[in-house]
Amino acid sequence: MAIADATLASRLRDVLARDRVIDDPATLLPYAYDASFWSLRSRRVPAAVAVPETTAEVVAIVKLANELGTPIVPRGAGTGQTGGAIAKEGGIVISFARMRKIYEIDRRNLQSIVEPGLVYLDFQAALAPHGLFFPPDPGSGRACTLGGMAANNASGPHAVRWGTTSAYVLGAEIVLADGSVITTGGVRSKALKSSSGIDLTKLFVGSEGTLGIFTKLRLRVQPRPPARAVILAGYAALEDTVASLDDLFAAGVLPSTAELLDRSAVEAIQRWKPELGLPEGEAVLFIEVEGTPEQVAANVRYTEAIVRRRATVTRFAEDEREIQRLWSARSGMAAAAALAHPGKHRIFAGEDLAVPLSEVPRTVRRARELGAELGVAVIFYGHFGDGNVHSAILIDPEDADEVRRADELADRLHKLAIEVGGTVTGEHGTGVVRAPYMRAEHGDALDVMKRIKGLLDPRGILNPGSLYGP
Repeated sequence: MAIADATLASRLRDVLARDRVIDDPATLLPYAYDASFWSLRSRRVPAAVAVPETTAEVVAIVKLANELGTPIVPRGAGTGQTGGAIAKEGGIVISFARMRKIYEIDRRNLQSIVEPGLVYLDFQAALAPHGLFFPPDPGSGRACTLGGMAANNASGPHAVRWGTTSAYVLGAEIVLADGSVITTGGVRSKALKSSSGIDLTKLFVGSEGTLGIFTKLRLRVQPRPPARAVILAGYAALEDTVASLDDLFAAGVLPSTAELLDRSAVEAIQRWKPELGLPEGEAVLFIEVEGTPEQVAANVRYTEAIVRRRATVTRFAEDEREIQRLWSARSGMAAAAALAHPGKHRIFAGEDLAVPLSEVPRTVRRARELGAELGVAVIFYGHFGDGNVHSAILIDPEDADEVRRADELADRLHKLAIEVGGTVTGEHGTGVVRAPYMRAEHGDALDVMKRIKGLLDPRGILNPGSLYGP
């Protein structure tokens, strides 16, 4: 270990208990990775990991880092897919593994105050006895933290009806780069809405720890619908899925989810679980409706009748066991992909495009062509209701030429999203992986983002290398 690293760890132990400062090389190694393919190849090991238990300890860490000019990277569970929780320039990783408290669940006012290290699934379990839930539902919900979700404006299948994380962060306690602490959304507020002043909460949500560090979150929660049903529909052509969704919107129906499986995904799932009997064709939609039992009983039939106009086959499930069986087709994509392409491993490199709904067919078809041109296996699926198209790229990581072709495919997929009027990330965040595309997507607005970053973090210590690009 370099003397500078030893000195840094020693200084951290002046403000934290010794066992909550990690500087042993072997123990530091896991913090060099998240779920991104980028991190597997970059191996940026931090100089030290600090594990605070209170806001005051976070303040002390940040003040020390500011004094030394040492980079700081906040980290939740490390489930991110963009290198956003990696110490890209050494320095300090702040792990929120010990900041998992729920301070309050206020059912009557539909909100809760929590610490950022609280795991999403644990939060849902705590809300359930109150008849409440937190609508954003990332695929990594069993492990990811609420602070990470807020930092990346995460979401999942239910975003089509319920929206993304930003819609549910009412306020936050935030440590700024100089160690000062602010509370956004009103110092004493328990209101569910406000038009008072500039909405600083929205500024920090999605900023990926580059403007400040969350130490508390005031989150809006919702009454949990007591019933749901799922419609499974097969389509001969991708264009028919878009027309079908448009039919629903025209009829005033907004489903809680509308999940797309491209034929590549359907074929993989058929190999994995043929008993599910997914219909043949170019695409399959899973459409979920929810509400009271009476509402769901009527809505699922009304919705299925609309969907049937375009679909080649439909069926629906109202029994919870059958609903979960059908949803296993979507949740089992990782296992299905591995079976469909033995010897290949999924990498997270270009998987999070979001495009206009009308452009989904063209995007998927062009993405298929790109995969075929480059000889890279890809499975396509997505949160169709809001245009989020996921591409599961599968390669042999030991094959250098295949890795090169996968990198080229990821680059071309990101550029394709911008070309069709979309975004390079619909829910996973920018991090390091997508920072190079920010200028192409945002134009001169990127300069305003950089000016805000420079104002709030003049020494550039907060998560350097993420988000803003060249």
